[in-house]
Amino acid sequence: MIVTAPAPALTPLETATAILFGRAGETSPLERRTDRSPMEALELALLEALRHTPCLIAFSGGRDSSALLAVAARVAREHGLEPPVPVTLRFPEAGLTVEDEWQELVVERLGLREWLRLEHRDELDLIGPEARRVMAWDGLPYPYNLHLLLPMLEAAGGGALVTGVGGDQVLNAAGRELDVLAGRVRPVPRDSLRLAAGAAPPALRRTLLRRRIRLTLPWLSAAGNEALTEAALEQEARRRLRWDARLREMWRSRVFRLMLGRIDSLGRHVDALAVHPFLDPRFMAALSTAGGATGFADRTAAMRALFAGDLPDRVNTRATKAGFDEVLFNRHSKAYVDALDEERLAALLAGLEAGELVDPAALLAHWRTERPIANSFLLLQACRLAAGERG
Repeated sequence: MIVTAPAPALTPLETATAILFGRAGETSPLERRTDRSPMEALELALLEALRHTPCLIAFSGGRDSSALLAVAARVAREHGLEPPVPVTLRFPEAGLTVEDEWQELVVERLGLREWLRLEHRDELDLIGPEARRVMAWDGLPYPYNLHLLLPMLEAAGGGALVTGVGGDQVLNAAGRELDVLAGRVRPVPRDSLRLAAGAAPPALRRTLLRRRIRLTLPWLSAAGNEALTEAALEQEARRRLRWDARLREMWRSRVFRLMLGRIDSLGRHVDALAVHPFLDPRFMAALSTAGGATGFADRTAAMRALFAGDLPDRVNTRATKAGFDEVLFNRHSKAYVDALDEERLAALLAGLEAGELVDPAALLAHWRTERPIANSFLLLQACRLAAGERG
């Protein structure tokens, strides 16, 4: 079980970009090596969750949630416990979220009789009624889609909700330079530069990377994009070459410390325990040992290594994934943006200490495009809060 405290408050740059940088300052609890296999560690984390009633599994039908549901169902049978109950958010009006075929494939294969499906329309908008409840409790959320967990946590009241948070990051691809070291790809001349940069001390690495890294977001000012690039460069310069070292460092990141702290707080408001097996330190330690210096070739390789016995290969190898941006940027957000003018937005940004980082005209124009980039969503929530409209 993970017990954590929130990281320090978001900086103006983090609010403006929804990208968090650096460490939270904690010492990593991950062991450098462990005799426990990743599956044994995952089973242990899930067993602890299954001993709560009810035990719900946040189930979208994607690879991470399918894997957790499959392993949890098996562990429950092996220990004579009540089977986990998948809980799924469904949005009939948002086509990019539809995963019915994948969901039904997994649930039917596992023979689960209970399946809780919660249907929503626009109430899970970024500044809709559920998000406003979350903001009234704890202020600006992180991540911006934190409130999507609220209906599932409420359904798990008195018990536990298992989430797939962290799966995308922990089961990530090793990267080109480690593929070269592992002999998974044929090296090309540029690979020597990548390896040199990866092995160099941070100060030298920063110099080598400066020409390669340039981040821009369309609503940031020139100063904002420069600050974003510098922060990304600093982060990349500190990145370890070894895959297992990266995984250990991931535990200390502000991203996960703040996110887990906010989810824990949300669970306390509705009397539900949130469990994140992929970020359980025992699992991360076992995975870092199993992956070693060069990690996994890609996400599919990691899924097959871990879940070949629990999921059909069709699920382990799928490349598609649901998208929820249209659920988040919905009627409430669009109405709020339509009512804003540039002068009012500039005043809100100044109150957030983001006036030098964000171009108000560019931001307003971006929010009024057909598909705004999700990195702007946290800023929308912050502006709503700055306007004194908590709920």
